[in-house]
Amino acid sequence: MEAFRPLVDLFTTLDDLVERVEPTWWGAVVADPRFPDVHDANYARIDGPRPDLTIDEVEAHLLPVLREIGAPNEHVAMFDVAGTRRLFDALETRGDRIGVDTVMELMDEPPDVPPHPVEEVDPADPHLWERQHLALAEFDVTEPEPLDQLVAWERDMLTPFGKRWFAVRVDGEMEAFGALLVQGDTGYVDNIVTMPPFRRRGLAAAVVVRIVDEARRGGARRTFLLADRPDPIRLYERLGFRRVGEVASSFRPLP
Repeated sequence: MEAFRPLVDLFTTLDDLVERVEPTWWGAVVADPRFPDVHDANYARIDGPRPDLTIDEVEAHLLPVLREIGAPNEHVAMFDVAGTRRLFDALETRGDRIGVDTVMELMDEPPDVPPHPVEEVDPADPHLWERQHLALAEFDVTEPEPLDQLVAWERDMLTPFGKRWFAVRVDGEMEAFGALLVQGDTGYVDNIVTMPPFRRRGLAAAVVVRIVDEARRGGARRTFLLADRPDPIRLYERLGFRRVGEVASSFRPLP
C-alpha cells in the first residue's frame, strides 16, 4: 500500500465529503443517507494491514449505520490486500462478491495517440449528465434509482470538489468520457469509458492522454488510476502507466 499511499490519502479526503464518517481502530465507517445506493458513499474502509481483523468486528460498526440510513448493500474496501488476507478470505468464503482493482501509476511519457479532439465539458451542461446515465451503465450500474444517485453523487458532490470532465464527440455527440481529480500533488484518472459502437478507435486513449496532461498542469506530481480488467490494463500500460499494487472490495445485499 505504501507504493500508492497518495491515492489512499486522496480517497480518505473524498470520504470527508459525506455526511457521516465514524473512525474505528481499523479505519472508518462511511455513510451518506442522501446516496444510500452508492457503494463508495456507504462502506467500511480498512485503512492498512489488519491481519487479525474479522468480519464480526467490521460488521459490529458497519451494519447498524447502514440500517439506520437505509442503505441496501454491505460494502467493505481493503487498501492493503496482503495485510487483510484473513478478512478477505472470510468475505470470499461466505459468498460476497469480491472485486480486485489493479492500482496503476503514470511512470512513462504517454505516446502519440490518434488525434481525436478532446474537450473539457462544462459541468453545468445538463447534456453531460444525460450522457453519464448511459456511460455509467457500462460499469454495470443499470437499476434506475442507483444510477440516478450515482450521477447525483458525481454531479453534486465530486464535481464541486474539483472533479473535471472530458469527452470526445462523434458527429456532435459525446461518445467517450473521462474525469480528473487533483488534490495537492496527486492526480486521479476516473470514469474512462467509450460507448460500445465507438470502441477500438483510440477515443479512450485520447481522453487519457489529455487528462494526464491536465493533471500535470494542475500540479500533480504522481497520477494514478484503477483498472479491473485485462483490456483496460493493457491500454493503460501502452499509455505509460505501470502496476503498483492492488485494492480489494467486497459487496453483498445487506442481510
